[in-house]
Amino acid sequence: MDIKEAKFVLANTPPFNKLSEEEINAFLAICELRKFNHGEIVYKDQDPPDYFYFLLRGRIVVLKEQSEIEILKRGTSFGIISLFNEEPHSVTTKSIEESFVLKADKEKFKDFLNKNPLISLEYYRLLSQRIRARSGKKKIFQSRRIAVFGSHLSGKTTYMLNLGVKLKEETNKSAVCIEFGLSDSFGLNIFAKNGAILNLDVFKEETLSSYISKGSLQDNKTAVDCLTIKINDTIKLPSLLNFLSENYHFIIYEMPDKFFDNNLYEIASPADYFHFLMLPEAKDVSRVSSVMLALSERDPLASDRVKIILSYFAVKERLPVNEIKETLHANIYATLPAYGKEYFNAVKRVSKEVGEVVVGLALGSGGAYGFAHIGVLRILEKNHIPVDIICGSSIGSVIASLWALGVSPDEIERLMIEFAKKLNLFSIWGFSFPFKGLWRAKYLENILKKIFKDKTFYDLKHPLKIVVFDFATKEARALEEGPLYKAVAASCALPGIFEPINFKDKVLLDGGVLNPLPTKILLNYGADKIIAVNVTPSQEEIVKEYNKKNKFHILDFIFGSIETMQRQFIAQAITVADCVIHPNFDTFRWLEFNKVEDFVKRGEAATLNKLEELKKITNA
Repeated sequence: MDIKEAKFVLANTPPFNKLSEEEINAFLAICELRKFNHGEIVYKDQDPPDYFYFLLRGRIVVLKEQSEIEILKRGTSFGIISLFNEEPHSVTTKSIEESFVLKADKEKFKDFLNKNPLISLEYYRLLSQRIRARSGKKKIFQSRRIAVFGSHLSGKTTYMLNLGVKLKEETNKSAVCIEFGLSDSFGLNIFAKNGAILNLDVFKEETLSSYISKGSLQDNKTAVDCLTIKINDTIKLPSLLNFLSENYHFIIYEMPDKFFDNNLYEIASPADYFHFLMLPEAKDVSRVSSVMLALSERDPLASDRVKIILSYFAVKERLPVNEIKETLHANIYATLPAYGKEYFNAVKRVSKEVGEVVVGLALGSGGAYGFAHIGVLRILEKNHIPVDIICGSSIGSVIASLWALGVSPDEIERLMIEFAKKLNLFSIWGFSFPFKGLWRAKYLENILKKIFKDKTFYDLKHPLKIVVFDFATKEARALEEGPLYKAVAASCALPGIFEPINFKDKVLLDGGVLNPLPTKILLNYGADKIIAVNVTPSQEEIVKEYNKKNKFHILDFIFGSIETMQRQFIAQAITVADCVIHPNFDTFRWLEFNKVEDFVKRGEAATLNKLEELKKITNA
C-alpha cells in the first residue's frame, strides 16, 4: 500500500470523509504509513501514548493479559483514550495478518484536531464509547448506546428487545435492554422473567446484578439481559450508563413519552444513536420534525445520529412515504413492517449496521461480462454467505437491482437471457437524431421497464445503491430513490451508445465511466466488509484478445477506450475490498450477449475458488 492508496481509503472513511482534499493532505503530512506483519506488536499494555493510530487495511487484535477483547476492522482509530488522558495504554494491540496503519505523533494530531473542530467533535464522541476499566480486568474495548424513542403504539419496547437479541446474534457480543418507567408497569416484563424493578434513586453498582433478568422473543439461546428502572421527575443517566459500559458492548434504552418530551436533550445526549420509531401519521411526523429541530439547536451534529424508522407495527392507515420525507426534510433510515418474518429481517439489517458487521457486495460494469454476477450470487446464496447491501454499476446495476428485489439467481438468469436477446436486436428505428448516442434513451428504458415494471426503491428486500455518472457535475453518484427501471437505465447508458437519461432534472450516464467497481460507495454507506466482483478484463486479457481479432467496429473502439480509462479506478477500488472475485473470461468478448449461461458459469467458478476466503471474512 502506498500513500496514494492510503489517501483513497482515508477520504472515504468517517470521519475523515468530511474533510476537503487539502485537509486530508495536511493530515497525511503528519502521518507515517507503517506495515505490520502477522504477529507484530503495534503497542503494548503500559506503553506511553506517543501516537494516534488509524487502521487502513488488515486486522488488529486488542488483548488484555493475552485475552482477546476485540478485533479491529479497517477504518478504526485506536490509541485514543491514552492519547487524550496522557495515561499509558491499558491494552496490547497486535497485527494478526499483514496490516497497514497510519501513525501520527500525538502532539501533531492534537494540533490537527484544533484546526478541524468538526473532526475534533467526532473524536471526543468516539472517546465516550471507548472503555477504560476503573478496577479489575478490562473486558470491553468499545460500548455503544442506542436510545429508542416513539409513542406507545409504535412498538418501541418490542423493537428494543428484538434489536438487543439480533445484536447479540450477529456480533456475538453482550447487550442489555433498559426500560425506564414512571410507574410499576413495564412492557419489558412481558418478555423478561423474574425481573425486579430498580429504583434509580437508590442505585448502587454492587447490587445491580440482582435486578438483571433475561428477555427473549424466541428462545433462551437468544436471551439478552434486561433492566426495568423506575424514575421520578429527574434522571441521572451518566453514572448508570458508564457503569454498564464496562460490562456491555451495546446498551439500548427507552423512556416513557411524557418524560421524554420534558427531558429531550438530557436523554439524547449520552446516546450514540437515536432510533426514533415514527408512525406514518401526520401527528407523529410533526412530532419527529420538532424533535430533530430541538436537538439540532443544541447539537449541530445530532441529526447525523438520528435514525428515523417508519413503524407499521400496529397501524393500517398511512401517509405516503414521499409526503413524509418532504415534511421531515430527512431520509427514512428503515421501515418496520407488521410483526412477522419481514419485521425480523428489518431489525436484523439495523442490528448489523449498529454492530458494524455489514457485508457489502459491489457488482462492476463490463458489458456481457456482467452476466457472471449471476453466478456469483448463486454461489453466495448456496453457501449462505451474507450480503447486507448491494451496489451495482452499469450491467452490475441490472443484476443488483433484481437481486435486491428478492428475485432468485435462477430467475435473474432467465430474465437476462430475454434481456440479452433484445440488446442483440437493436435496429435503425432506435437510432437517435441528432446524435447524442447511437440509440434513443427510450429504447433502453422500455426494455428495462418490462423487467422492473413499476417497482421503486421502496419495494426492495435488500438495501441497494445504483451508480450513475452525473454529466453536469462530472461526478459519480449513487441513486437510492425513484423508479428502478429509470435508475438502472441511467447506470447502463454507455456514452456514445445510448442517449443520456433525464432523471429528476439531471442528465445521467453509465455509472462505469467513473466508478466501474463501486466499492467506494459501499464504504461511504457503512459496509464493514466488502466483496468486489470485477468483471472488467485485465490489461493482459485485453491484449491477448486484441491479438486474436482481425476486424473491429465502432462499439469495440468505444468500449475498449472506456475499459482503458477505467483500469485506474478499478485498481483504487480493489484497495478497499476485503475479497475480490475476478472471473476468467478467456475466449469471451464483452459484446457476446448470446452467451449468458457461459458467463454465469465463469462467475460460479470464480466464486467457488474464493469460497473459503469469503467464509472467513463474513464469519459464515
